[in-house]
Amino acid sequence: MNYQSQFLAGMLRVVSLLLLCAAFSPAIAQDTDLDAFGKMLKTIESDLAKPQIRQETLEKWARKIAAGRPMALDCVEKGEKKQQKLEEDLVSLGEYVSGEPADVTRKRNQVKREIKDIERDLAGCRLLVLRSEELQKSISQETKALLARQLSAKGTNIGVLLMDNWQEPALWLSASKDFIRRHSGISRLEPEDWALLAMLAVISFIAGLWLRLRLLQRARSGAWADDLAGHFSCALVSTVSHHLPWLATSSVLAISLYTMTGDVSPVPFINIALYTLPFYLLAVMVIQLFLAPHQPGVLFVNVPPLLAKQLSRRLTVLVLLAYVGVLLFYTLLAQSLPESAFLLARGVFAAILALNLIWALWLIMRLPHLSGVRAVNWLLMLVLLGALAAEWAGYRNLSVTLLRILLGTSLVIAVTVFLSRLLREFYDSLDEGTRRQTRSIRRLLGVRTGEHFPGLIWIRITTALMLWGMAALAVLRVWGASDATLKQISEWFMSGFELGSLKIVPVRILLAIVSFAVLVALAGWVRAKLESSWLSRARMERGAREALVTISGYLLIMLAILVGLGISGVDFSNLAIIAGALSVGIGFGLQNIVNNFVSGLILLFERPIKTGDWVVVGGTEGYVKRIRIRSTQIQTFDRADVIVPNSELISNQVTNWMLYDMRGRVRVPVGVAYGSDTEKVKDILLQVAAENPKVINDGTTGKPRVLFREFGDSALAFELRCYIHNIDERVRVISDLNFAIDKAFREAGIEIPFPQRDLHMRSWDADKGPPADAG
Repeated sequence: MNYQSQFLAGMLRVVSLLLLCAAFSPAIAQDTDLDAFGKMLKTIESDLAKPQIRQETLEKWARKIAAGRPMALDCVEKGEKKQQKLEEDLVSLGEYVSGEPADVTRKRNQVKREIKDIERDLAGCRLLVLRSEELQKSISQETKALLARQLSAKGTNIGVLLMDNWQEPALWLSASKDFIRRHSGISRLEPEDWALLAMLAVISFIAGLWLRLRLLQRARSGAWADDLAGHFSCALVSTVSHHLPWLATSSVLAISLYTMTGDVSPVPFINIALYTLPFYLLAVMVIQLFLAPHQPGVLFVNVPPLLAKQLSRRLTVLVLLAYVGVLLFYTLLAQSLPESAFLLARGVFAAILALNLIWALWLIMRLPHLSGVRAVNWLLMLVLLGALAAEWAGYRNLSVTLLRILLGTSLVIAVTVFLSRLLREFYDSLDEGTRRQTRSIRRLLGVRTGEHFPGLIWIRITTALMLWGMAALAVLRVWGASDATLKQISEWFMSGFELGSLKIVPVRILLAIVSFAVLVALAGWVRAKLESSWLSRARMERGAREALVTISGYLLIMLAILVGLGISGVDFSNLAIIAGALSVGIGFGLQNIVNNFVSGLILLFERPIKTGDWVVVGGTEGYVKRIRIRSTQIQTFDRADVIVPNSELISNQVTNWMLYDMRGRVRVPVGVAYGSDTEKVKDILLQVAAENPKVINDGTTGKPRVLFREFGDSALAFELRCYIHNIDERVRVISDLNFAIDKAFREAGIEIPFPQRDLHMRSWDADKGPPADAG
């Protein structure tokens, strides 16, 4: 028993020790990481003082500092929170008082020691943060100085290069022979390999021709809609069919050559040429698709045909130059040529490229819808001429930088503008339902014709921000932003920043907007399904169904708002403060809005009116078109929309002709001449009412009645009173009854008299004039 007790005690000690190690292992690991980060900063500080530091080394240092800096910042943040907590504990313990319990004194001393330890650790973490900031600034300054030295470096100018190559023309021939023999890759292929490649080329070309004929038949079938989508589809099929044999042949040859010599290093020239050839053909195909589609395709972009062909040819030449540039500067050919020959080829290539780019910009300036960017085009032309001048003068780093910035920025902006316009057209079509595909989406989500797509504005904003944000990052990369800078931007976007006591996280805000838009669209779909199918077979009154649909829609919108706020990081613990502020606002200026809101809820639950009811509210008479939370829309018989606040519908008298019963009574007054047979008139009126199918004659309501109202000045006044099935047809039924009464009276010889007046003429002597009371 004693051995068992000792064994259990030992096991408890071991478990306690393991738990203690597990509890302190994160802190120990963090301290170790901080120490390693501090040593790395010290090493970088000493290496940074050395001369001739390479760009790659500076970027590597910047990445390391950017990776370790968040750890130091986290250490500072946690230390400050812990220090604040300990200081609050120390304040709660108070100052030393003689005679206080020993436990209180011991706890106070322990808290003071912990505060000192935290202050010591905080000082170390703050020092790491400060040193990392200073090193980042030093690396940034060194990077800028290195870039300035690189851009100002001058080599041999074009004149000296021309003279050197003129004096030694045999250099080109000998270098070309050496390149073909050693680096072209031709000698690595056996005769059977060449035979196999030739056979594959023939087979793929024939297959491409067969597919081309099939696609041309499809393009010439005429089964294309006469709109933008139809023209684009026809042009796509036509252009693809034209390039398909060559594209298929080049792709098959590239894949085959890769399987034969893919493991050869460095990659031979012929491999790179075939690997990049399909991409060149694809680029040419895209240019011709938009600017010069092959028959039977037609030009579908808003560009004059002659200008489109000229621009297509120029862009095709630029793509060809890009293909030649890859083969010239990114293969072993560049290493095989002597330096003077390579630099001369580079200068000539730069001149041809710059002239063709200027030509293309000149054509772009002639586009009607781009007349407002002519100043930008002139600036781009000047930059191109400057880059060419720098290349010829020997400042080749500056020339390459200018070309990279110019071409890269222009490409990024052009692609971004193109994508933004495509998205804008798609969203406009989705909002208006102008295309068949978007109309299908609207029907699927239950959006009625003429209504705007719910939540689309938020999707527009989100996609625009994301698209232009990615474009900004691409432009920064083109302009030479380091990986560390882009990583800092990414961390700022993902982790957020603090604005006072508020922390803003951009990615969470974007996700919140997207979630809100999607949930709003989903709420519209749920409302449409409830209205069209889910509640159609429920044993509920129409007003109850409409109330349930409306309330469900508002609840889903509120849920979308709460989900969006939750994703964006809003602290719901402060809702009590917000509710208090709202109550103050309600007390001062929002009484009417809240009154209408509560009245709207009462209308939805009590349902004294529903959509389609014929109501009279004050001087407004018409049909209820829509019931909202704040107001109700009534359309008058003249089709004028009147917005009535819900509070008026609750507090004032409302006449609803169609509340629980669609039946109603109509009155048809009619007068007949004196001397007419009144009994016959009565019989005729009752017979007219009995023959009208819209008048109720089955005894479920009062039977039609004829009243002899009075002896009028010109006629005997009768009135036909009867009930009809649908009070909404009241005016039409009265008209039908009047037509029938007129016809029956004519057949029976009963006269409907005109109004009559008796005139009494007084006369007087012309010599005496009129009497005194005549005037």
